[in-house]
Amino acid sequence: MPAADFVAVEISTSGSTGEVKAISKTIAQLECEIEMLESLWPGQPGAVVLTTVSHQHFYGLIFSLLWPFCSRRAFEAVACEFPEDILYRAGRCEQFALVSSPSHLGRLNNEKDWASIAGRCQYVVSSAAPLQRKHSLTAGRLLQAKLREIYGSTETGAIAWRIQQESNDDALWQPMPGVLLDRNDANELMVSSPLLAEAGHYLLADRVEFDEHGSFKLLGRADRIVKVEGKRVSLSAIEQILAEQEGVVALKCLTIERSRMETAMVMQLDSRGKQLLLEAGRKKLIQGYKQLLAKHFEAIVIPRRWRFVEEMPYNRQGKLPLQNLQALFEPGSDGLDLPHIINREISDDELHLRCLIPDNLIYFDGHMPARPILAGIVQVHWATQFAHRWLSVQGRFNCLEAVKFQQVILPHYEVSISLKYNRQNDKLSFKFESDKGVHSSGRICFGG
Repeated sequence: MPAADFVAVEISTSGSTGEVKAISKTIAQLECEIEMLESLWPGQPGAVVLTTVSHQHFYGLIFSLLWPFCSRRAFEAVACEFPEDILYRAGRCEQFALVSSPSHLGRLNNEKDWASIAGRCQYVVSSAAPLQRKHSLTAGRLLQAKLREIYGSTETGAIAWRIQQESNDDALWQPMPGVLLDRNDANELMVSSPLLAEAGHYLLADRVEFDEHGSFKLLGRADRIVKVEGKRVSLSAIEQILAEQEGVVALKCLTIERSRMETAMVMQLDSRGKQLLLEAGRKKLIQGYKQLLAKHFEAIVIPRRWRFVEEMPYNRQGKLPLQNLQALFEPGSDGLDLPHIINREISDDELHLRCLIPDNLIYFDGHMPARPILAGIVQVHWATQFAHRWLSVQGRFNCLEAVKFQQVILPHYEVSISLKYNRQNDKLSFKFESDKGVHSSGRICFGG
């Protein structure tokens, strides 16, 4: 039997700051964290643990592998990639629990048949980043289960937890059993925990505010105070104001280097937000956001560059690396290469998308400048790309059959894309249509 101080696993942090470092965990630390979780929430043996989080992530390792293993519960070895995977796999279980993250729980589709698994979910756990209250309540309602958020880090293990309530305020974080918390003069959180490798306090860059009972709320990262043209600004404060606006699912403010340092914004919209984008246009929507920020910040620190994305560029561990965000602003990335997807429905081997065609597509650049149109080859490319992504088509493009291009697609069109994959002959039928009628249709033949 290995000694308690034997190093059982070495975890590399995901490098959200760009600096990767290795963290060692002993058998004693792992056992202590599992005992802490089991004492707080005893697991029921009948529930199968599903996960969207890779086991290579420390949170995924503990919650979706080691904890269920040690409490004698079954668990899925393969992570769910999409919400549809969760629904499908949960449908095969009499009881299940879900280990997930904001990158998945924030985009559960209300229109899916969640009622088919009603009453089967014991609990949902989320970590990697705070989950917006509206997303927590929505996910809890769809899955009919308590959604527990876990606050912690690879270095410290689990620190605190919370469950959002039906109120106008975020729930406070409750310390985990055996974890002692304090703050320094800069309001940064200091952690003393049996899960730490060494005795003493571990200092985190998160600023906190305690109440009289020892619960706390997060005030944002202390290390997200930046200087832009000599002016200090909190990137978290910018995010907090815009996160409250209608139609915003997720967002991230960052700094990028151009001829000078400037702030930039990456924003993911829901169906209502995309409708606002369609009705007002990109320029006017951004102008409205800037006017709102101008009430609180000097003009020099307000984001100058904006990207609206279908999904935030999370990695497989549910983290949002800085380099993934910065890549959206690299030279030549000003234009988009995909439409704004307003709605997505998947059923067996069929995919239906409702999309907005933005005016800053890279494919419009130089393509009939006086009246830019969406080239037919781009429509075929999109159909192929979406089929690979959401219908699990494995083959490579071979040829086209029965192709018809009937009407042009212009900027700002709202277009429906329908795809149907025939696995027997490895062919994909596609159709692009709008209120103007059918724009294009045909079949894409795949090969090995």
